Amino acid sequence: MLSPLVVLSLISSLLQPAVAVYIDMEGLPDTGLNTSSWVTGVLPPLDDLWDTNDFQIAAKNVLSGAYYADYRTGALNEYTYQANLGIYSQVKLNGFAFRDVSNLQTNTTILGYNFTQPFFIAPAADAGHANKSAEASLAQAAGKAGILYVPSISSTLSIEQIAAAGVDGQVMFHQEYVWANQSRIIDELDRIKAAGFKAIFLTVDNTGINGVRTRSMRFNAESDTGHSVNFNLNSLAAFRNLTTLPIVPKGIKSWQDAVTCLNLGFPAIYVSNHGGRVLDGVPTSVEILMDIRQNAPQVFDEMEVYADGGVRRGTDALILLALGARAVGLGRPPMFANIWGEAGVARMISLFGTEMATSMRLMGVENVNQLNTSYVNTNGITL
Repeated sequence: MLSPLVVLSLISSLLQPAVAVYIDMEGLPDTGLNTSSWVTGVLPPLDDLWDTNDFQIAAKNVLSGAYYADYRTGALNEYTYQANLGIYSQVKLNGFAFRDVSNLQTNTTILGYNFTQPFFIAPAADAGHANKSAEASLAQAAGKAGILYVPSISSTLSIEQIAAAGVDGQVMFHQEYVWANQSRIIDELDRIKAAGFKAIFLTVDNTGINGVRTRSMRFNAESDTGHSVNFNLNSLAAFRNLTTLPIVPKGIKSWQDAVTCLNLGFPAIYVSNHGGRVLDGVPTSVEILMDIRQNAPQVFDEMEVYADGGVRRGTDALILLALGARAVGLGRPPMFANIWGEAGVARMISLFGTEMATSMRLMGVENVNQLNTSYVNTNGITL
């Protein structure tokens, strides 16, 4: 039997208000997000969140230190990670008046398939760290919004489970690595095709080893990636013979490699620095696209180009599109939004789409496929 004083003490402790959570905002833009009512480890109200940076802060509040670091980490000093975020502030947008933007069009095609938006959910591993629904919620949110989803080969769910999670008629591509184990490559490519995925994003920028990701290594030591260390053009030719699906090399960081892919007849390339997670100090996608345009403009005329890297606002996507990208990938934001499962990812997609559509109208752009370099001023960037 508890004494009255003990009972009163227990009741008092239960009635005490939760201590407001303090979260290091990591220098992200201050847009007025108020976390004073949040509780550490507890999902805040989804209605509190209004941009992709908010989703990152919410994920930091909810995820374990190891899981947050796994999503968030960049390589070495994270110069490239930070540059990915900061480069967009160096580009000025040109807003043209006297334009009819009453019939706004954001739909586009990617490898001939129709999508409602020119942005997609890019490959990112281990979605199960954020939510037990893992990649299923990413697939469902993308499918219902009509955008492309490209799961990672290092997903929590299997190739077949992700395919089954999609909505009727949904088109998804799939990411693949260049494994040292040839049998594994053949098995995965066969399963990807059998499951109904329509193309392969082949990551080519971290063969052999991952970058040194200090932030995440504090929680877990890096293990052998299993990636091939001798992947060259001959290996690439051999890889292409293993599947009839279209292959898009992902991780292009130079105009020379872009031209090589064009000359080899690839239908598209994916400009990316792996979210700053591989080689620290490499250029941002903004700079790479500018470099390709300066040295090999035919690339944009003769093949499709996709790009990602630090995209957090609709205007970031518009900048990459204006510089020549046909579609833009979002990597970390959907993973952070997935702490709510499908509802969180759907809200992120909606908010990002609204930002992009609003900015298009303010720039005088009625159709996203009309974007070109006349809409951006890159004089502040020196190559």
